[in-house]
Amino acid sequence: MKTLPTVIGAFTVFFVVTASGFAQTPKGEVTVFQLGNQAIRIPAPEGFEEAASKFEVIKDQFTRTEAAENDMLAVHLPHADCERLRAGGFGPFHSNTKVSVRRAIREIDYSAERFTSLVATFRKNGTQLLDVNSPIMKSAIRRLDNTLSELSKQETEVDLAQPVNLGEFDTRPNVYSVMLLLNFKTKSGDDEVRVLIAGGLSYVRVGQRLIYVYTFRKFTSAADVEVLRDFTKKWIGQILAANVAGGSSTTRP
Repeated sequence: MKTLPTVIGAFTVFFVVTASGFAQTPKGEVTVFQLGNQAIRIPAPEGFEEAASKFEVIKDQFTRTEAAENDMLAVHLPHADCERLRAGGFGPFHSNTKVSVRRAIREIDYSAERFTSLVATFRKNGTQLLDVNSPIMKSAIRRLDNTLSELSKQETEVDLAQPVNLGEFDTRPNVYSVMLLLNFKTKSGDDEVRVLIAGGLSYVRVGQRLIYVYTFRKFTSAADVEVLRDFTKKWIGQILAANVAGGSSTTRP
């Protein structure tokens, strides 16, 4: 069972934006993605907008830094950051989320039994999956170096410390979430950036499809982890609820 590429996919977004907080504004739109014969509804988290469909620069950067095996579906940024993009500005952004799907199973039914097996595999092999010294992880980081060098138009290197698994925090039926703490450094020309980020990695079975839900927040204290856990659980609950209820939406392939 190939779960490793989804973990690498979670890492790649850290080098595009930085996270700090969550705004609380009225509910946003719902975007619908057609995955084979099933439509998946993804509501924007409270205070966020789906940004990849509105800003080509966001779509380009998140698509190019996505794991090779995945399709990036949605990227959500706080409303204030989207307003800054509309005005011609850019980052550093505040918080962000991402939803992806593994291309090989994009149109394939994913049974409850298979989901249970996926969770068991991650629990058994989690340490190995997160090992930055593994050949697969080293290859992914080299690919990321090349991609970021192209985006910045100068040589860029990524130095990722060993991720820390802070444990499971959402294990409802059809949901499995873990919290990761990552310490990384990027060097581009004479500029060097160090960031410590808490990231939620969630496997979510929606109907008969498996999607990967990522949430990110800059880590400054243990309170940031609690905020991110609550935010992630609430949003996943909204995603599950949206797929058993109707409503207005925008459809994307």
